[in-house]
Amino acid sequence: MEWNLLKKISYSLRIGIVGSKELSKKIFLESLRTTAIDSDLSNNKLEFLIIHKNIPIKIKVFLAVRLEDLIYNFDRIEKLDVLILTLNLYEQDSINYYNKALVEEFSDVLSFQGLSVLVGMNIEQILNKPPSKSLKISRFHLEKLTRELDLIYCYEIYNNNKDVTDIYNQILNDFIFRFQYSSPDLFEKAKIYGKHLQNEKVSLT
Repeated sequence: MEWNLLKKISYSLRIGIVGSKELSKKIFLESLRTTAIDSDLSNNKLEFLIIHKNIPIKIKVFLAVRLEDLIYNFDRIEKLDVLILTLNLYEQDSINYYNKALVEEFSDVLSFQGLSVLVGMNIEQILNKPPSKSLKISRFHLEKLTRELDLIYCYEIYNNNKDVTDIYNQILNDFIFRFQYSSPDLFEKAKIYGKHLQNEKVSLT
């Protein structure tokens, strides 16, 4: 009975990713899929179970082309713990996709108090395309936009394996820290279950 209770202890994260859905699937979802010990991508579900620092974490992802789409679908989404805003570093107009009023509306409608990340994606390099002749959005302007929108983190993606892993590690480390200090007893029980899941995975390989 005690073990059955332990099996239910995991951390849950709901992540909203804004930008091209095809690129988000290729870059962000593929990274989760390769590290997950279980996933459900059927019937428009984007759910993953991963182990990070021995803690089982259930991740549910919501994709949206525009930030407005998350706002309009708030009744289906209910809440988000993480917001990732993406833009193409070689599309100068993409820096205008987001503004402070829109981000504030999103935060108000979804009562958002989670982690927010701005991600500039070097699409040419990620997709191994020939170098673009277009002007690239600079790191300076990317960081400036991050401050204007009152977001927490700013990243650039050139290598969609290492760079995306760095983003997820930052997010997961932050939430594990919160979990450990807000619920230390549950944290330790979740860690026991996480180690059990890892051992199960090893025994099946």
